[in-house]
Amino acid sequence: MTKKELLNEYYYEKLTKSHDLSNFSCGVKDLDAFLKEDALIQQEKKLNVTYLAIRKNEILGFISISADNIRCRDINKKLKSIYPNYPAVKIGRFGVSEKYQGIGLGSDILETIQKIIIKMSKKLGISYITIDAYCSARKFYLKHSFNQKMKDYEKLRKKGVKENDTILMYKHIKKI
Repeated sequence: MTKKELLNEYYYEKLTKSHDLSNFSCGVKDLDAFLKEDALIQQEKKLNVTYLAIRKNEILGFISISADNIRCRDINKKLKSIYPNYPAVKIGRFGVSEKYQGIGLGSDILETIQKIIIKMSKKLGISYITIDAYCSARKFYLKHSFNQKMKDYEKLRKKGVKENDTILMYKHIKKI
């Protein structure tokens, strides 16, 4: 199977009880545990929605989204705005199967969810996409035009970045 075939043959489904998650691993224990233990419970409580990228009954990856907001001062302390917060959609959890990492699948899933968010923004006020990105994934989001609070990242670096440390990253939907 070629990369092109893979990227053309998968589809998305909303997570349900009928999905077998037992063989999925993205290599990050926290993300795997979320998908297998918490995603459906949180979805049923209307805290987020998790979508699975599937090809031939195999889960290739997942992404969880929810409503959010971002404080104006988190974007730019010098920004003068009458609004203290802007409406956003948060990418809560995002993982790609270890088997399919490094071939562009993560980028493809992210681009697809961004297109969905753009469609949503035509019916609902959304200004930004936010993510509390693991520091290890920071470069991936920077590559996809997400911004970060540099001050926060520098603070983490000085303390010594730990495996589960996250940093707020954001992207205005006009940049999609």
